[in-house]
Amino acid sequence: MDFFDFKQYEHVKVDPDGRKVLSVNVNPEKACIFNCRICNVGRTKYQGEWHDFGDLNDSLKDLEERMESEKPDVVEVAGGKGDALTNPILQGILDCAHSHGAKARLITNCYLLGIDGHMELALQFDEVVAGFCFTDEETFNEIHRPVPELHFSAAKQTESIVRFSRRYTGKFTLRVLLVKGYNDSDEQVADLKKVVDQVNYTNLWVGTWPKFQVSDERVSQISEILHA
Repeated sequence: MDFFDFKQYEHVKVDPDGRKVLSVNVNPEKACIFNCRICNVGRTKYQGEWHDFGDLNDSLKDLEERMESEKPDVVEVAGGKGDALTNPILQGILDCAHSHGAKARLITNCYLLGIDGHMELALQFDEVVAGFCFTDEETFNEIHRPVPELHFSAAKQTESIVRFSRRYTGKFTLRVLLVKGYNDSDEQVADLKKVVDQVNYTNLWVGTWPKFQVSDERVSQISEILHA
């Protein structure tokens, strides 16, 4: 079964730096460690650390053909529906990209980055873009709704981000996603900064969540605080 979804069907998008990027969504249905109350792609169908959607051969064949015809500089791997790091097929995509001389970029959330099994995959990517929102346990559980038996927590998320960043040697873009009413107060921003200051990142990007948008002025203000 071919279950990859390519964001560009007629052309390969071009990064701001001029590189051609082929974006690949690897999850045909929503698989994620969270079932976020604010997620813009709906409820999670397969919630947990891993979900295997099946044989990779047909999907890799399609990727190979696109690599050969479009010759991208970067293969960007995203979940599309959920988190790509829950999908155990990433090694095949990495090998395919690198065998064609392309860089590989991972789009994910921060939780699994430093977790054994997931971290070994993430460390092989040339670029990683990972986001997080919450630092206090109450909000973390209220919004993310993790499976209780997996014992996920905001504290463990911080440990995971820091652990990964201190081993990773590629380009790491840390994304802080602001959610109006949940992590945009002065006290909450101060807690976000405590986490950010522990992470070895290449770039720091501060944005807001579509359903709970923080004003442009406030995003800019918080961005200055977190970059300081």
